Amino acid sequence: MNRRIQRPIKQILWDWNGTLLDDLQYAIGVRNRTFPAFGLPTIDSLEEYHSQFTFPVRLYYEKAGVTDENFDQVAHAWMDEYVRGCPQIPLHEDAVEVVRLFRHAGLHQVVLSASQLDILRQQLGYYAGLEGAFDELLALSDIYARSKEAIGLAYLERCGVSPVESVMLGDTLHDADVARAMGTQCILIARGHQSRATLEQAGVTVCGSLKEAAGLILG
Repeated sequence: MNRRIQRPIKQILWDWNGTLLDDLQYAIGVRNRTFPAFGLPTIDSLEEYHSQFTFPVRLYYEKAGVTDENFDQVAHAWMDEYVRGCPQIPLHEDAVEVVRLFRHAGLHQVVLSASQLDILRQQLGYYAGLEGAFDELLALSDIYARSKEAIGLAYLERCGVSPVESVMLGDTLHDADVARAMGTQCILIARGHQSRATLEQAGVTVCGSLKEAAGLILG
């Protein structure tokens, strides 16, 4: 897999869930606590979750048996349960260190998330190590986790940093698709919501940790 990064890099576009936030197992637990109320199956293994998870999240829900008739109810029940435990979700162990490395190197850092913006802001408030770390937060206006491509493109048009001098860091094929649409470079981290085997299909660099990715970016 390609492990070359074109330099100089001036900007990091961070995905949040699964990339900085270590919420994979938590998300599986939320599903298993909420879906049975709608007659939907639980997830029995990480491999099963990885085989189903995709973007937009509506397609993932369809794989789990959610229908057009109950989608809104299931989505809101899932989000209510997810938000209830947000203060207990950890960051990945190297998240704060790598964010600080990039800050020390003078890189502009932005969160580009498919989360609802209010929830993203609330979550970031739980982590003192990330206080003031990001120059901007970009996210959606609702809970339905559709594509973040449009907000990423709009941001790059106004930010003054060339797309080729930006790197998207994420944990799903959607992050690679968004990076491709924006014209940015991309590194995927294989410890989040999709498996390494899935991420390898994207044709971009795949790393096992943020520290590994930081080494490629900073040299």
